[in-house]
Amino acid sequence: MQKKLQVGILGAGSMGRNHGQQLKSLEDVEITGICSLPLQTADDLAALLEIDCPTCDSFETMLSEVPMDALYLCIPPFAHDGQVEAAAAKGIHMFLEKPIALDLARAESMALAVETAGVITQVGYHMRFQQSVQRFQSMLADGSAGKPVQFQGRYWCNIDPSGWWRDKTKSGGQITEQLTHIYDMACYLMGDPKTAIGWMANLAHTDNPEYTVEDTSVGMLRFDNGSIASISGSNTSAPMHFFGEYRICCENVTMEYRTTGQPWVTPDSATIYLGEEEKEEFVEDKNLYLEETLDFLSAIRENRPALTPIENGVRAIRAVEAVIKSAEQDGKAMIID
Repeated sequence: MQKKLQVGILGAGSMGRNHGQQLKSLEDVEITGICSLPLQTADDLAALLEIDCPTCDSFETMLSEVPMDALYLCIPPFAHDGQVEAAAAKGIHMFLEKPIALDLARAESMALAVETAGVITQVGYHMRFQQSVQRFQSMLADGSAGKPVQFQGRYWCNIDPSGWWRDKTKSGGQITEQLTHIYDMACYLMGDPKTAIGWMANLAHTDNPEYTVEDTSVGMLRFDNGSIASISGSNTSAPMHFFGEYRICCENVTMEYRTTGQPWVTPDSATIYLGEEEKEEFVEDKNLYLEETLDFLSAIRENRPALTPIENGVRAIRAVEAVIKSAEQDGKAMIID
């Protein structure tokens, strides 16, 4: 049996719990430490996972005392203040929840540290692991799909979280924190964005002074190959429904990804249209969080890049930052360097 990978978890919120449960299910992984603020949340996660491992509320303590081949960073974007650089310097591979930072400067600093250290990274854009997406990506790679032409996507929900998410200085807003999944998908399938235009507003939460993020947005991207994407966001949609879906049109092939907004009730589905009558149908019922972890851990063992390395997280931030800057200037076109 191969040696167990020793993995630490930084951040014991909802995503820390999620990834902890995926890791606990794997026989070739040992969770060697959990770090979170306040300390009780780290203790609670250890109890939930039924594991006996060190817990702490200081990342410096974790880094110096907990043996780790890999680290899962499950912290909000505002909480990144050098943890990636410190872990990279120690040769620790990293899984980073999205978005990897609040702004491009912080993200680029993290990516540079990773590149210098030569460690393997994976960013939590789990939608890339959908079966239909991987099939479509293979058709783009072998040329059978033809040139990418247009992408249309949306992420609509209706949540009223307390704390950091609705504070723009901590989450960056819905475009940065949630729609990043759809912007990443557009970049993954269409290429590198070169121009961005955006509009955003807070239309339905003006009575709450603590709600400083947008609840309505539209962004447009033009890519270096000439293709175009339009992406809309809303936090005023049906409660307990999460509509993350998209369509992509290429010269020869079209894909439609659909959701009822409640994939835990009815799995998402997708159709790839290959011609007038020929098509491929998909039911997206895989555990995508487990899939991205399996790819990350295999990448470490095989010494290869994971599907979504940190530079893709930087690209997503570059795109959404340009859309937000455009929106702040009433839709002025922004060049993405």
